[in-house]
Amino acid sequence: MNNQQNPNPLNFIVRIVAYIVEVLADAIVTLFDGLRRTMIHANPSVFSFLATLLPLALPLPVAFMTSSSAQKFFEWKPWAANTLGFGLEGLGLLAWVFAVEAYLSGRGLWLFGSVAIAYELTLIFLNVALAASEGVSGSYVIVLLLICFLPALSAIMYGNMRLTAEAELQRQDEERKTEAERLRQERREDRRQAQEMKLKYAAEAEGTKLKKRPFRQP
Repeated sequence: MNNQQNPNPLNFIVRIVAYIVEVLADAIVTLFDGLRRTMIHANPSVFSFLATLLPLALPLPVAFMTSSSAQKFFEWKPWAANTLGFGLEGLGLLAWVFAVEAYLSGRGLWLFGSVAIAYELTLIFLNVALAASEGVSGSYVIVLLLICFLPALSAIMYGNMRLTAEAELQRQDEERKTEAERLRQERREDRRQAQEMKLKYAAEAEGTKLKKRPFRQP
């Protein structure tokens, strides 16, 4: 009588399926862990990119709005109105960025702050006040006023981000200099120790030679 049991083929299939499921589960976990780490490391870069892009993108519709107001109320030619719109927004971007940097550094705040306020008042009068003089609704005036503040808000965020980035670059540069100086000092110490060992070995070798010399009778 044969007591050896025949292997069940279903057990082999179950083991294969279990192995495939385990491999797929590990692959999915690895994939999502990689995505999580990527998002963690990418977030600062994404925020820095947005902080750099928004101050350049948000003033564009405001510049066209100012250009349209100049053409409508002052009957300016398109080239002159566009020059006013884009030039005013460029001035506003520089003024608000420098004003934020001056506020955080404590230098020249009154100068750049005055320029930024003058830009904002000019922008409001060219768009909001002239539109209100035509009898538009109050809600339209409020929305127009809030739109005029968008370039300033984005420029303020950019100015803060720029100072933070410059401080971080300066810190990294100081760390590199400190590390380079530490390595230089270590190499200098290694050379000094090697020179001392060389002199020590030379002295020991010379002493050994002196001991081996035969004694000369007078």
